[in-house]
Amino acid sequence: MAFFRNKSFNLIYGHTAFQAIAFHGGEAFAFVYLLKAGLSAPVVTACIGLMFGSRMIFRLLVVPIALKIGLRLTFVLGILLEGLTYPLLSQVNGVGLTLLAYLTLWSLSSSIYWTTMHAYIAQVGDNAHRGTQVSGIEFIGATVGIVAPIMSGLLLTYTTPFIAFSIVGLAMACSAIPILFGPEVDIAPTATIAPKAKTLAWRAMFADGLRAGTMFYIYLLALFITLGENFANYGGALALAGVVGALMGLVSGRIVDLGKGKLALQLGVGVMIAAALIRAFGYHVPWSAVLGNAAAVVAWPLFAPPFNGKLYERAQQSSCALRFHVIAEGGWDLGCALGCGLACIMLSLGFSFFWPLLSSVLACVLIYLVLEPEYRNDQ
Repeated sequence: MAFFRNKSFNLIYGHTAFQAIAFHGGEAFAFVYLLKAGLSAPVVTACIGLMFGSRMIFRLLVVPIALKIGLRLTFVLGILLEGLTYPLLSQVNGVGLTLLAYLTLWSLSSSIYWTTMHAYIAQVGDNAHRGTQVSGIEFIGATVGIVAPIMSGLLLTYTTPFIAFSIVGLAMACSAIPILFGPEVDIAPTATIAPKAKTLAWRAMFADGLRAGTMFYIYLLALFITLGENFANYGGALALAGVVGALMGLVSGRIVDLGKGKLALQLGVGVMIAAALIRAFGYHVPWSAVLGNAAAVVAWPLFAPPFNGKLYERAQQSSCALRFHVIAEGGWDLGCALGCGLACIMLSLGFSFFWPLLSSVLACVLIYLVLEPEYRNDQ
């Protein structure tokens, strides 16, 4: 099977299984936990925006560190730092030094982790099977996403935040083990990314960051509030969405690898727009809020293979995949920070979650306009 032909990439799947526990059981709870810690929705959205905005500064450290210890070990460093953020999060009880420490560590760790993760996948993966490999990652993540949020919801309800988030942090740390057995990837001492590749990386990821800031992070806050700020109910809603989305990722990736990348892009963006509209119009009623959450989980596995697959392909073809993704992730951070910043202003002025959520439709359209020429040129 194309999913498992690349032995080095199979280690990525192993990493994904543990990392998905942290993502679906930790990061998905992180910002709603800040609501329970006493922060208002506008303040939480401001925190999210500041975190992503500051990553553009911390990311300047990634290439020098990778040149010193190698891409693989820098990837591992990012994983371990990510794991440390969760027990620190459990100690936040309002605006103060602990919150500042958490925001700083999260910005540092995630800037290292996501940049090196994408660069490592780009180098280890195969262009002929990009769609299939990306959809394999999404399938594993969605499957783990069925169990992880239930686990965290119950732990946060019946134990302490420290216990719950420490378990999540341990799972994230364990995700480093498969990577330690992976191949090293050389980083050129100097490299220049072609202007065309640089423009694609920045524009595509800026648009996706804008989508994530408005459609994902803001919606998690809205969903949590709609479900009565109950961790168990919230975890159950995320788990239900995981059941719906677990098999969806196996479809679109195969379409990409069969030479129908534009069709996969149209399908992914189209379903993502539909999910954005469902979220915007139904976030305030529990049953429709849960439906909107499930709709986006269906959309993501369809959207990710043509989106991430194209960027991984271009990164591998560039002079340096790591530097390519430094540029790309910088665009994503700016887009996400802008989306969260606009949401913060709207919520502070008394607007409902409807308008920030609706703006994600424009971000989805922008994604299509940026990537469609890439697939048109491939055919």
